[in-house]
Amino acid sequence: MKKFGLFFLSFALAITTSCGQGGKSQNSGQVAQAPEQQDPQRPGGPGGPGGPGGRMQFNPEDMAKRQTEQIGEYVKYTEGQAAKVTEINLKYAQKMREMRGEPGNFRDMTDAQRQEFRKKMDEMNTQKDGELKKLFTADQYKQYEVFKEEQAKMRRERMMQGGGGRP
Repeated sequence: MKKFGLFFLSFALAITTSCGQGGKSQNSGQVAQAPEQQDPQRPGGPGGPGGPGGRMQFNPEDMAKRQTEQIGEYVKYTEGQAAKVTEINLKYAQKMREMRGEPGNFRDMTDAQRQEFRKKMDEMNTQKDGELKKLFTADQYKQYEVFKEEQAKMRRERMMQGGGGRP
């Protein structure tokens, strides 16, 4: 059951993160416009704030900081742990960005590419969890597992509502 939960969490994360990169390939060859040159009807560029579909798109540094803050709502960090958690999150956010850039949009992948992507995601999540487990105490890691379950529950609820993304 635990393996199924981890697989589902990885799968949902893969879908969520790759869907947020929907317009990336369309703009890869274009030079970004200065804020004053952007269309005033579309704040934040193509797709409105945050990108296509209104989803927030973070650079790896922002993503790592946000993840550290979210985990910190469940895990009570000791002194210096937050910085180490941010380092770990940044490492994997950068790897994730590289992975998402390889084959393109998740929706545009073949079934074989999706399976390979999920496999890589599972491996990365396992590695990340291992690093966090070494950093956290046993109680902190239990709190982290509660955090992951809550995140998975929220993703399932969003998928059941038909959007898969945030409002």
